[in-house]
Amino acid sequence: MIERLPPVRAARELRHEFDRTIFVLATGDLVASFGFSLIFPFLSIYLTTELGASAAEAGLILGAYSVMSIGSMAVGGWLADRVGRKIVMVVSITCTALVIVSLGQARDLVVVALLTLLLGLVDPPFIPAARAAVADVVPIERRPRAYALLGMAASVGWILGPSIGAGLSVLGYPFLFALAGLIVGGYSVILIVGLRETRPTETGPQEAHLPPLPDVIDPPRRRRRPGVVVAFLLLAVLIHAVSFQWVVTLPVYAYRDLGISTTTWGLMFAINGILILIFQLRISTEPEGRSPARFMALGMVGYLAGYLLVALVSDPALAVPMLAATVVIVTIGEMCVYPLEPTYIADRSPAELRGRHQGYLGAAMGLGSAIGPPLGGAILDAAPGPTVWLFFAGVAAVAALGLARLGRHDVDADVGAKAATDMQPVAREPGTAA
Repeated sequence: MIERLPPVRAARELRHEFDRTIFVLATGDLVASFGFSLIFPFLSIYLTTELGASAAEAGLILGAYSVMSIGSMAVGGWLADRVGRKIVMVVSITCTALVIVSLGQARDLVVVALLTLLLGLVDPPFIPAARAAVADVVPIERRPRAYALLGMAASVGWILGPSIGAGLSVLGYPFLFALAGLIVGGYSVILIVGLRETRPTETGPQEAHLPPLPDVIDPPRRRRRPGVVVAFLLLAVLIHAVSFQWVVTLPVYAYRDLGISTTTWGLMFAINGILILIFQLRISTEPEGRSPARFMALGMVGYLAGYLLVALVSDPALAVPMLAATVVIVTIGEMCVYPLEPTYIADRSPAELRGRHQGYLGAAMGLGSAIGPPLGGAILDAAPGPTVWLFFAGVAAVAALGLARLGRHDVDADVGAKAATDMQPVAREPGTAA
């Protein structure tokens, strides 16, 4: 009876579909995201109530992480191509755990700021290395589902962590940070024990006692258009400047301008994780065999529609249902965009440059997340009301149009590649008629 349940059937199908590497990374992502979410939702509260920081100082300290991640993502991707995916991930996670524990012991804002900068240096390199490892072992048509699976695992951690962290915070923030660091450090153990090195080499897998990696072959036509990759990276900056508004700016707008309590907003925010758990894998199967850029364009239309809906909220009595609808619409957009960003880059990267290109994507995402929230906050302060949502709805429209154009470029390339293949002479056995 249990084997007929949809989650059990899905788990069995995924186990046969993906290499073990994906499940090791998914398990680790769940563990690490749980550890992170024990503390990060409360980090600004810790800075302001325990250490006496102003709201502006807390914002600057937390923003330092995103700024530092821009360079460390690129460096992490380069190192993943040079020394290997596994070693970069293990070193990154281990150092991250140590910094988290140190943050809980710090009592000076300057020390906390320096540790936050250090966290932005050691934590982000994990991301391009992990994304490159996925591309190493997953065929091109299955990558959206593989990246979606990792996102779902992280969502489970982020759903569980904040509520448990809120309860444990009564034991003191040093204890909470130490526990979070210990849990995040557990990911290192998972990686050391369970992960093989996947970086392509002339001799195959570096760990000879392991079975051979799957033969993942990417279409060569996707590798020779660096201009398309650069264009997508520029669009990624816009995507993440837009997407971070509902996580950072919308809570402030909902509380200050619409009178929504933090408890109510927290419940609405949980809708995001629940929808991802239920629908992410199903949505990620839709772009298989299609243009991922066009699918991401649809996702940005979701952000556009969601922000326009926020701009239309004028009656406080309708604020809660309209914001809940916004969370649903924006989450659908997120599910259409986030798993396909690393997919798009991986599909257009030579095997020897996968880590580097994922690092560039991470840097673009970091730049967008560093620019977007301060800009949204500045607009909200200067022009209270719907101005900020109309502005970022316009930015979402620009990103959607750009992605649609890249999608058209892919369709043209597909047609050209097919025509070139059709024109190739067909090999025949000697003596057969033409």
